[in-house]
Amino acid sequence: MISRTCTRTFHSLINRYLSHQPSSAISYLSSTPRFSFSTCSTITRTQNFSLSTIRSNCRRFSSEPPPLNKKGRQTPLPFMLLSFAVCAALTGASYAYSHFKKIEMEEERKKDEERKRKERTTKGKALIGGPFVLVNTEGETVTEKTFMGKWALIYFGFTFCPDICPEELEKIGEIIELLDKTPEAPKVQPIFISVDPKRDTPELIKSYLQDFHPDFIGLTGTKEQVKRATKAYRVYFSEGPDQAEGANEYIVDHSIVTFLVDPKGNFAANFGQRTSPEEAVSKIIDKMNDFYHGD
Repeated sequence: MISRTCTRTFHSLINRYLSHQPSSAISYLSSTPRFSFSTCSTITRTQNFSLSTIRSNCRRFSSEPPPLNKKGRQTPLPFMLLSFAVCAALTGASYAYSHFKKIEMEEERKKDEERKRKERTTKGKALIGGPFVLVNTEGETVTEKTFMGKWALIYFGFTFCPDICPEELEKIGEIIELLDKTPEAPKVQPIFISVDPKRDTPELIKSYLQDFHPDFIGLTGTKEQVKRATKAYRVYFSEGPDQAEGANEYIVDHSIVTFLVDPKGNFAANFGQRTSPEEAVSKIIDKMNDFYHGD
């Protein structure tokens, strides 16, 4: 009796729903393969029949397994899990890329600094020093290549200088003596280049340098040769006011500086008039250490 009542009630419900939304009812029934009529007990106890009521009761008693894919296997991981995996992979790749770029930029920065340092060093060497051709006190031709492989102290002056040149040459002699007493310091060659080729003959220079240090080498040359040498070392000199023909009493104005040249013929340091022999020796030792043990 109950089963018949349920059947009639269910059919009445479906017919009533079909009259209003036939397509939705058919779609709903076709998507629910198994339906238990025991739900009629629930349906008969309410006066409000709706599609949501039928759907909820039918799904409660449905025995259909989860849908399968085309290959008959269970569906893949949920979309959110896949999204998380993809995001994690992208984040890791992004971090690795940024880390790689950071290392690359740091290497480029170091290379750029090294390039600039070398440029500064090259420019510094190029500003002071260069080729020259002169003659020594024996009348022999001497060039900058003659002193390759040696440390040298070069001073530009003239033998008729009343006070400054003798003082500077005497100081260079003291520097050489202090370096000779330093075991770790290599031999340094003192060189005097005349800026007064008109009066400073090789014989006069040789006699003049005997009053200072026996290791001194004196150089002179023609007026043009001396000019090229002073230009290479950025040394200023001038004879002053024009002298009368045959006059031999005049002062040559010139730069007061001593240059340290390394064994490669490059400028290493310079010392002014106020630099003491001890300060000069300390600086020379530092430059030697940089030359032999630097980068």
